[in-house]
Amino acid sequence: MCCKGDNQMHQSRNRLHGAHHMGMAHGACGCSCGERRFLGKKEKLESLEEYKESLKSELEGVEEELNKLKGE
Repeated sequence: MCCKGDNQMHQSRNRLHGAHHMGMAHGACGCSCGERRFLGKKEKLESLEEYKESLKSELEGVEEELNKLKGE
């Protein structure tokens, strides 16, 4: 899930970028985005909550597409 070449990731980069790199060594995704390497606990929590909501929305969209394809 690198931010290179992923338009949706670029659109929400500022909001989700901390969660995108959570647990990765800096630059491990290869995007060289120059973001801070260390976040405080509060920032990590906020970033992960935003990422969780984004994933929920993505899952909802995927389920809608699956239903369309199945003819439901």
